[in-house]
Parts: sequence; C-alpha cells; structure tokens
Amino acid sequence: MNSPLTVAKDTGTYADIFTVAGLAHLLASGTQKMVRIRDQGACFEVSVDNPDEVLSRVPAVAGYDYLQTKAEPVPVQQYVSYQVQKQRVARFAELRKAIRDKKMNGSDPAVLEQLQANLPLENWRQLQVLNALQGFRNSNGVYAQIARTDINSFRKTVTDGVAAICARRPSGVNWKTSSVQLFNPNAAKGYGLLKPSGTDRNNRTKEQWTDSFVEWLRYRGYFVTAAPFFMGSRGEHIRIFAPIPADISVSALRSLSSELRQAGLTGSAPRLDALAVLRLARLLIDHSEFGEVPPSEDIAVFLRNATPSSVISGLAVTHFQSLGQARAISEISTLALPGWFDIRSADDASAWRLILDEHRRVIMSLRDDHSDEMGLLIAYRGFLERRGRAALDAFVNFVGAYGAFLPGARERPGRRFASFATENFHRIVGGMMPDYLAILDDPGFRAVAAAIRRSTVSAQAMKALHQSDYREIRYELLHDIRRKRSLAGGAELLETIADFVAKYNYENARRREMRKRAPANVTTEEFEGLTRLIQDHGSALVGALLAAYGSCREPREPDLRSDDTVTDGTALDTDVADIDTEGED
Repeated sequence: MNSPLTVAKDTGTYADIFTVAGLAHLLASGTQKMVRIRDQGACFEVSVDNPDEVLSRVPAVAGYDYLQTKAEPVPVQQYVSYQVQKQRVARFAELRKAIRDKKMNGSDPAVLEQLQANLPLENWRQLQVLNALQGFRNSNGVYAQIARTDINSFRKTVTDGVAAICARRPSGVNWKTSSVQLFNPNAAKGYGLLKPSGTDRNNRTKEQWTDSFVEWLRYRGYFVTAAPFFMGSRGEHIRIFAPIPADISVSALRSLSSELRQAGLTGSAPRLDALAVLRLARLLIDHSEFGEVPPSEDIAVFLRNATPSSVISGLAVTHFQSLGQARAISEISTLALPGWFDIRSADDASAWRLILDEHRRVIMSLRDDHSDEMGLLIAYRGFLERRGRAALDAFVNFVGAYGAFLPGARERPGRRFASFATENFHRIVGGMMPDYLAILDDPGFRAVAAAIRRSTVSAQAMKALHQSDYREIRYELLHDIRRKRSLAGGAELLETIADFVAKYNYENARRREMRKRAPANVTTEEFEGLTRLIQDHGSALVGALLAAYGSCREPREPDLRSDDTVTDGTALDTDVADIDTEGED
C-alpha cells in the first residue's frame, strides 16, 4: 500500500469523518512524519510516507481513554473515572463562582493551585457525551480486547483491516461491537425489518452492517474531531460538530477541534451553529502562516492563495434531542465554512479577521427569545448552508433583512445592535460574485444607497447616541424596498425609490434653509443610472443589494456594538454542568 489510503463516504454523516480521522490518528501513532487528510469527493484520502512501514510500527493501544462510569473494577490498568472527574469539575465550578462573587481572591496562589488541581480534562465534554449517549460500552470493550492482544497479532489485524477498508470490503475483525447512534447516526432500531416485526428493542438485525474495525476507528476519530455542546435550559440536548477535512494534517485537525470544543459558545441551534462556523474560520487563520503567533509546523495550516474552506470545508452537525429518558437524533446537516475571497497577503488575513469578528458581533447582538431575532438567526444559518451564488444571495438577503430590522430594534431600551460595514460587505460580494460589483460600484446605485443609509440606520444611530441633529428616520423604507423588489417588472420598486428620493432631496433643501448640514442631492443622472441597473439586472437583485448595502454603515460611522461578548477561552462556567445519565437507555 504505497499509494494514499482511501476511506469511502458510506454514511454521509460525521461517522465518515470519525472513520478517516481515526485512521489518520492511527497512522500518526506510528510515525513522526505528517499525516494528511484530503477530500476527494466520494472518499477521503489519507497520505503518509510508506504506510505499510508505518502500520508495522503502530503501538498496540486503543488510542483513546477507557471510561469507568461506575465504582466497579475495570479490566485495564489505565482509565478515567467518570465520578472522580465529575467531582473535580464540580469543585472547579465552585471555585470559579466563589472568585466571581468575590468570596475568594483569584490571585491568591493557594486558590490558583486549587483551580489547577481541579482543572477539568481537555476532553471532559467528549467523555460526558460518551456516557450520556451510551457509547462507552463499545469503546471500553474494544479497549479491553486490544489491551489483551499480542502486539504482533494487533499489527497484523491493523494492516489487514486498513487494506480491507481501502478495498471497501469487510475487515473480518470481531471485537463484539454493536451499533450505537453516537458513532452511527444512520442507525435506528429495527430498520432492517418491516415495522410490525422490527420494533423490538432487542432486535439485532442492524448489527450485520457493523464492522468492528471501522467502529474502532470511529471511536478514535470521535476523540480527534468531535466538538459537542449541551443545549437547553438544563443542558438536556446535545449538538455535535465535526470539522470536515478538505486538506489538513490530522494533528492540525485535532488541535483545531480541541480549540473549537473549548470555545464559549451558547444559545439556540441557529446561533450556536453560526458562532461555531465563525469561530472555526477564525481559528484557521490564527493557525496559518498569517497568524499573529505562527503555530508549530505540525499543527499549522496553509492559507496562502486559499480560503478557510480550502482547509476545512465545513461542519457536520448532528443534534440529539432529549426525549426524557433517552435522546434521539432529530437533525443531521452540514454547514459550509467561508470561502469569501483568497488570502494572498497579511492584509487579506487582517480583512478576514475584521469581517469574521463583525459577523460574530452581529450574531451576538441577536437574542434567541425574540421571534424576529430568531428569524434572522435562522436566515444567517441558511446562508451557511449554501455555497457559491446561492450562498451570496442568501447573505445579501440576510443583510437586507437585518438592516430593515435595525432602526426599530435600536429603539428597544437597553439593547445595542452591531452593524455591517460597507467596505466589508463590498469585499465579500466582490470575492464571491465579481459580476455584482458592476452594480455596487455604479455611481447611481451608490448615491441612492447613501441616501437610504442616511435616512434609516445612520439617522437612527445618531438618535441612539443622543445627537440632536439627525434626519427624519424612515422606518418602513427598507421594508418597502425588500417587499417590492420581487414584484414583476420593477415598476413598484422604482416608484418607491423615486418617492423616497424626492422626499430626501426636499429634506436636504429644508436643512440648507435652516443652515443645517446637508449632503448632496441625488441627481437626475444618478437616479437614471439606478433605473438602468434595474432594467439590466432585474429588480430582485438590484433591490436586494440596495437594501443590504444601503443598511450598512460607512467606515467613519460608529458601530453600536452589542454589550454581549463571546468568551474565546474555556466555557467551563456554562458547559461543565454535568448531565447525570446513568441508567438511561
């Protein structure tokens, strides 16, 4: 096997990612050289120098932790006690709370020593989910069998098993594994038989599709790539993210997944998904040659003349919904990582950081418990579900909807909402669909967009900042543009814009009479230019771009950012609350 090893995408779920990550992790245990994973469409490709020689050197270990869930004897020497770790996490949370409440001095060396002594394991949340979703019985069983296996027999099993995977045939390994949904999202009880006779909980028909060697690789891959988060008021639901490799080393994939897992991400599914994608994209840039502190070579990613999506194409998402005494999969989806424009220089990388942070602030501005704001979060997630022109159209629609939402929302007491900048919006549009720049850069389009901006979001921002000399705020203008852009012919849209321009120019004249500052009027030539754009490109596209670009702030204008923040460090304060699932089915 001197050619790259291949793993077919048989399930279309994160199980395929676990399998290839587990294989790459296995190979990495037998060599000091880099092991890379590449997406080849129908399969993943794992490349390493001299794979046969590497497989002959892999140690006879399972490659993950044995989890002792109850105080009972275990058949191996090294293991993680769930109960002991649970107590450590609880103590750590108590100390953190006492420091926040100023009952303890956070700079006291004795307190810091206690914090360090009770610091949760890096993979604690993975172990929690392994316990909650009943995956530990299989992983522990395989762990124990490997621990009892002679090293030469183990290496032969591994070599034969890898060859079988690449040839797309059963490995023949029998480690007595069963199918659980944590590692097999497509699995469902009784799916091999008709429903009347297939609903028995003890039905084992599905096990004929379970390959013990593949299952073992998935156990390894789970601890390499899985980034689970608890959701719900009691943390009863579980949402698991798995980065989808495009072209990356397994060491870098593992490091990025770990940092994503430690990020302080909370909220409903749309919000959590959006923040996870934005965070992972930012991590990729920070781990690249353009990072402020370049990482070590083994975990570095390379983004020159590429984008984050060139390294990790997206996130596989699986949601486990609590049903009371058990959890069932209620959603399997894929989100795309941004590929907005190539990074050719440090300036491009800086632009990426600014844009990603801007998007994060916008998402953090929105709350899950308001229906209109939840709709915007869902719309942004819809943008992340697409690629190419469909993605850009979804993004333009979201920015326009968010812009229409801003003027009224900023009237709400105690709320601040971030906004998009025109230059960042222009950069994304130009990178994803250069043809659209002919619209954005047209003088008539820009003049009308500037007038819309001054009469909506900019005027409202001045009011929010308690500046007295602001224009009349036209709260319904952006809503009208968005509503009428889809009407046939564009006549309704042009009528709305013409009426607004007339009022805008009149207001400018009145301001000048009152010796107040007023911008230049929209000229006849500029309005005619916008009319030609609508005739050439259609009212739907031009109207959407007008509502979006016209609601973005100019760089010189202040950004009314949300007071909410995202913690980029560990999320222990919110995520370590344990879910006691012993005895759950």
